[in-house]
Amino acid sequence: TNQENSTGGFMRLGILFILLGGLFSFSGLATTHSKGKSKDLIQKLNRLKKVKLTANVDSLTETDKKVLSKLIEASTLLDEIYLRQVWKGNPELLKVLSQDPKSKMVLRLFKQNAGPWSRLDHDEPFIPSVPNPKPLGAGFYPDDMTKSEFENWLKGLSKKEQSSATGFFSVIQRDPSGKLVSIPYSEAYREFLEPISQLLLEASALTQDPGLKKYLKLRSEAFTSDQYYDSDVAWMDLDSKIEPTMGPYETYEDALFNYKAAFESFVTIRDDRETESLKKFSTHLQDIENQLPIAEEYKNKKLGANSPIRVVDQVFTAGEARRGVATAAFNLPNDEKVIKEKGSKRVMLKNVQKAKFENVLIPISKIALSPKSQSEVAFEPFFTHILMHELVHGLGPHQIKIGDRETTVRMQLKDLYAALEEAKADITGLFAMNHLISKQVIDKSLSRSM
Repeated sequence: TNQENSTGGFMRLGILFILLGGLFSFSGLATTHSKGKSKDLIQKLNRLKKVKLTANVDSLTETDKKVLSKLIEASTLLDEIYLRQVWKGNPELLKVLSQDPKSKMVLRLFKQNAGPWSRLDHDEPFIPSVPNPKPLGAGFYPDDMTKSEFENWLKGLSKKEQSSATGFFSVIQRDPSGKLVSIPYSEAYREFLEPISQLLLEASALTQDPGLKKYLKLRSEAFTSDQYYDSDVAWMDLDSKIEPTMGPYETYEDALFNYKAAFESFVTIRDDRETESLKKFSTHLQDIENQLPIAEEYKNKKLGANSPIRVVDQVFTAGEARRGVATAAFNLPNDEKVIKEKGSKRVMLKNVQKAKFENVLIPISKIALSPKSQSEVAFEPFFTHILMHELVHGLGPHQIKIGDRETTVRMQLKDLYAALEEAKADITGLFAMNHLISKQVIDKSLSRSM
């Protein structure tokens, strides 16, 4: 995924690692189920395996641990925002389910999916009386708004207003007269973003790491101003043992236009040795870009100079990062200006990947492969395959020109962008792997296992 999500497609195989805590609610629904329905709920729950993740905190000071605590506290509030971004009815529904002792299984499934739709079943609802199908615009647009209404409304706006309406950091609502209006995130989610901002300021005051201090202060300001560029740049430059990623990033939830970014948080601890071992890959990104089998006009001849790769252990996640199947790695930010000027950062969640490897890939290999082939299944090729996927998210065309008009691939593809970007990363990742094998950057012996 770009956690990108990223993290979609192959990156989102198989497991839920940490179930959401008691952060959500819903009421007034008939939640009793027949034996057949209960069996179906059990089957849905059992598809995701709950495992214990560990991270080495021995190298952290007591102050570092206090910073972690502040970041986790802020992250739980981001969960509240994401719940509303998925669907406006989520908070009330969670409240009802939490108060109904007969709805424990439904509540668990609700928390896994951050809503009443099963993400592994094409968003099929598992609770009666909720919208079916799931609203394409999630909680970002009025439920009764059509694509054509939005597009016609845009035509009457100034360029600045259009940029806000189609930007990452605004929701579309109706004013008292029924007209569409664009509301910035800092206003729409103020009750949560202001305390989150304060917690980040407190964490910034605690830490002794200059880069982390700068990032947390700037990100705190961004949450109340909607100006994320400076803090994105600070995140790109971050070189800290504690590696937090917090903010509105992925646009998967907006299935209507793919415009709106969902809030998420990754609180992680860097693995210094593994991070150092992957530095060599950053130096080959321009070469891979130059070799892409696309027209020369779409190649970026000068990639952002700073394209760090971090290997981390996940400590806590929230929001979009915590729903459905867990993310194994991500590539951020998604702001085209930052990508052009600074590149993008690839973050590999090693303890999550190990859990996926042991609990998903190994069991699959025992069914799908011969005993001889099973012996070739190893973690390093699995890890490298995911790395290749993430490396190429930042490659290929991003900012493009159509006639005399400057635009982006994301804006042109709209709701098709997310799926095509993940497919691009899967296929181009294999291309990059073969190229790096030919350059002897990757050992040829790994190719068979991958």
